[in-house]
Order: sequence, then structure tokens, then C-alpha cells
Amino acid sequence: MMHILLVASFTLPFAYCKTSGELCKGTGERAPDGNWYCSEVRAITYRNISQAGVYNRTTYVDPGAGICGHETVQYGGTGPLTPLFGEVSMHLRGPMNVSKLAVYQLPSDMHTLQKRKTIPFYNRRRALRKREVGLMGQSPHQAPQQGLLLDKRTHNTSTSCRPRTITATVTVTDCELNVPTTTTVPTRNTTCNSPALPCMSTPRISVPSVRRSRTDCTYKNAAAAATVLEELVATATSHPIEQAGRAAMRHVVREAAADWSRVAYYRSVAPAEATGLSFLANLGDPLQSGTFDYAFGNSLSYVSSNGGKVTSESMPFEGTLGTSEREIAVFSDKACDQDCPYWRPNATSHFGWSGSSKAFFIEFQMDHYQNLGNDQGLISDAPAWWFLNAAIPRILQYGNDRNNVPCSCWSTGCGEFDAFELLGNGEERAKSTLHRQGNLEGGDSNYFKRPVGRMLKFAVIWHYPSITARVLDDDFDFSASLSSDQMQQLVSYDADSWVHSLFAIGS
Repeated sequence: MMHILLVASFTLPFAYCKTSGELCKGTGERAPDGNWYCSEVRAITYRNISQAGVYNRTTYVDPGAGICGHETVQYGGTGPLTPLFGEVSMHLRGPMNVSKLAVYQLPSDMHTLQKRKTIPFYNRRRALRKREVGLMGQSPHQAPQQGLLLDKRTHNTSTSCRPRTITATVTVTDCELNVPTTTTVPTRNTTCNSPALPCMSTPRISVPSVRRSRTDCTYKNAAAAATVLEELVATATSHPIEQAGRAAMRHVVREAAADWSRVAYYRSVAPAEATGLSFLANLGDPLQSGTFDYAFGNSLSYVSSNGGKVTSESMPFEGTLGTSEREIAVFSDKACDQDCPYWRPNATSHFGWSGSSKAFFIEFQMDHYQNLGNDQGLISDAPAWWFLNAAIPRILQYGNDRNNVPCSCWSTGCGEFDAFELLGNGEERAKSTLHRQGNLEGGDSNYFKRPVGRMLKFAVIWHYPSITARVLDDDFDFSASLSSDQMQQLVSYDADSWVHSLFAIGS
């Protein structure tokens, strides 16, 4: 990509994880030397990504001096500053054909984003103006002004920084409770994927013991878990527990039973549709959208439907990235406002998707195509689907300042998750990796098979405190909502499975 040549030195936030010749952490085939080596799997769960840590957040970008400033951020196990529990952006690199994209969140997490200002696609803006002319009897000369008024509506931009949890299955007492007087119940979700794993929990409150005996560590449906929690709340009436604690428990019950709503959707096949999404690329041009300077190169900008040219307005994606020379960054359709973390001056900036409960679904195909021009230092025929802390592309996805200091927070560990990445020219094995430099990180050595000559449905699901990437059945429907039971089935781990690998990030 030509814009990268304008930067003297730059870093590549791509995954360089373990190769198939290294030991696997999960499933695999035992070689004659007794070691376990990689194998094709259908799902990989990165278990317990919730740990405290530190990274450097960008506080200013000075294009004149070519310098970026930073401050140290210390974060806890969850919250808006925790890598990948805060806002993330979605990224696509060719060669790739994308048929569908869908983003899901719980209602409590999607509420704040819905308040933000929507930036419509160009064709949608024209449709709005046409509709207003028809409904209000305005002349064509008046219609554009009305359309602009619609674009400038203001909304309440208050935001909640309260940590969210996600898994729809509440595993409070699946592990047998047998305490003489009292026991502890998590105010958030207790996550335990199989009897072989210890239960992991977030902050706790003490309530009287309710003895439950089950043979596994997971309630199989939200209704059963909700019933147990309601009983626990009821028994707490005679116990000196604060009202806030009981309210928190009831909130967990509501979250457990909630459906996941589709907050963004795209499909390339007729009838084409794109709602809740913005498609950007590092092609900034101050005459159209985004910005450019000789210190940091091109910022994010709106991009043409094939990802190849900067545009002045948000455009729908046509679904094809012809080679690895084409990348697209996908954000929500909400433009950054005063509540958005710092972004590069004059860049095109949008909100990503935040919370520890979010899910991304894709249907794509990755046939083999070599780069058309020179590689410009990049790999060829190496498609990828990955997620970044949204602050990275809003600042500078690729590049250092003039003191050779990384401008974004990527190098200090603010978070990247590579869900489906081919690491070399013509590779057939897609790898996954969690990047948090200087903090706990890692990559499972098992792999997903590249979809050549066929479409593949795939999902990445944040379910506190873990992330699961998995292949979906061909008939899986990206419907307007998904039940908590459906989500639980997608992320459930079977210790006896040969096609679901477990990679523990934290203990």
C-alpha cells in the first residue's frame, strides 16, 4: 500500500504465533517422539483473559514535530480500560470474499452505543431526503437541508463504565456448595467450562448457603441458573446483605436470561444490506476524509466499496478484498464524540464495540491470489480476520514517531486478537493469537483450515472471562437475535473433544 511508504519505520500488529512444529496446548496428534503437535480444530477457547496489567495510552499526536505523547494506564481484570474488554475494531485483509457480517451484544451493552450519532451511508442519506420530500411535501431544493438536519440530531451521550459480564449461563452453584454456614456467590458470572477445570469468579458477596449438588460445572440453560440465583436472593432477606448487593444479583439474573441482539449486520448478496457498520481504511486525504502528513502518513478514512480508494462519505462494502494489499477496518456507524477516547486529529474516527459480552460472526471465502504490485514489505496471499483495541487504528495502526517510539498503544499491550490469520504466502492453516505485549498473552498452535473454493461461517465470542473462536455449521443463521442457550452451546468446552482446544492465558 503506497501510504505505508511515507512512514520511515513502522510496526505490524499482526500475529506471529507458534508454528505447527511447536507443541500444542490443546488437542493434537501425538508424534513418535511423544509430543503433541498441531491439528485442525473447529474451536479454540482462550481461557481467562481477565488479568490486571499496564500499557501506555496515547495522549497527543503532533504531526508538526512528528512526536506522540503517552501516559501509563493501569487496568484491572475487567472494565473499559482492560484490553479487549473495552472497545474493539474489526479488521479484514484480502484475498477474501465476505458474504455476511454480524455483531451481537446483550441489551445492557448495546444501549450506550445506540445513543450515539449515526453516520449513514451515502445511499441511505439520499433515501432519507427522498422520504422527507414525500412525507412533508417539500420541494427538491428544501430536501437537502432537511436531510442535513436529520444528520445533525443530537443524543444523550452519557456512558456507563460499569463492568459487564457476558456468558448467558450463570454457573453459580454447579460446582457443589457444601459450606457449613455461608458460601459466596459471584456478583458477576462464575465461569467453568468442564469438570476438569476449576471455577473462576469475579468479585463476590457473601449470602447464606444454598446446598446444590450437580455432576458438572455448568447449568445447561439460563432458566435453571436464573432459578438458583433467585432462590439465593430470596434466602438473603434474613442475612445482613446490602441492598446494592441484592440488586447486583438480580441484574445477573436478568443478564443470564437476555437474548443477544444483532446490533450490526452486512450481507453482500442481493438484496445487499449494511446496517450499524462503517468501513474505513488507512487512506486518509484531508480533501475527502481523514488526514495525511509526512510524519505519520495516512489516517483512517472512509473508503470505496472495494477498499481501494478514499471517499468523502461512508460507503457500503461490496464484499471483496482482491489481494493482501487491501485491508478494511470495520467500526460501528457511530461517529466519535466527546466520550470517545483520544484519536488522531482530523482522522475519521468511529466507536468500536465495547464490553466483555460481544460476538462477531462472519461468512467468508479465502481463495489464493498473489499481490498485484510489489509487496511493499507486506506478505502476499495471506488473508486475515482480527480485532484491535479500537484506540490503535484511531491513532496510528502502522508506524512510529520520529524518535522511533510506537505511536499507538499496541506495542505496550493494549490488545489484539487474531481470530483467523494466515501467516505466510499461500498458507492453508489459519492461526489465532492473543497479543498483549508486556502482559499475559499467547497463541494456540492448533489451526483452522482455510476456506478455499467454499464459504465458511465463523464466530468470535467474548464470554467473560474468555474468548472462543469457532467454526459454525453451514446452516447457522445470523438471525436478528440469538438466545443465551445458543451462545452457551457455541462456547461450551468438552474436555473429551478432539476438535475444541483450550488455551489458558491466566490461571
